[in-house]
Amino acid sequence: MALPLLVAAFRMFPQEAPVIGSKPAPVRMMHFIAEVLGELPVRGKVVSVEVDDGSYLVTLALADGGLRVQHLSAWDVSRSLRGDPEALAALRAGLLRDAG
Repeated sequence: MALPLLVAAFRMFPQEAPVIGSKPAPVRMMHFIAEVLGELPVRGKVVSVEVDDGSYLVTLALADGGLRVQHLSAWDVSRSLRGDPEALAALRAGLLRDAG
């Protein structure tokens, strides 16, 4: 008897589950980061861009066959989209990190 009442209560007031881990970034961010990467001397392609707790996790497929995950500041990516030259420099530096 109590179970149908509990089920009815959950239907009336649905609960949202918290998101644990990362989720895909907007397509616009992926295209923007791929465009910035194309301007750099890094031989590779953007495989995925995910949002995780204030940063973007960018997975790159390198020309030598390896994968690399870069953490980029969401703040810098957002400001870079709006044309902030300092943020764009920070974004480029983040993509070049460990490129050697």
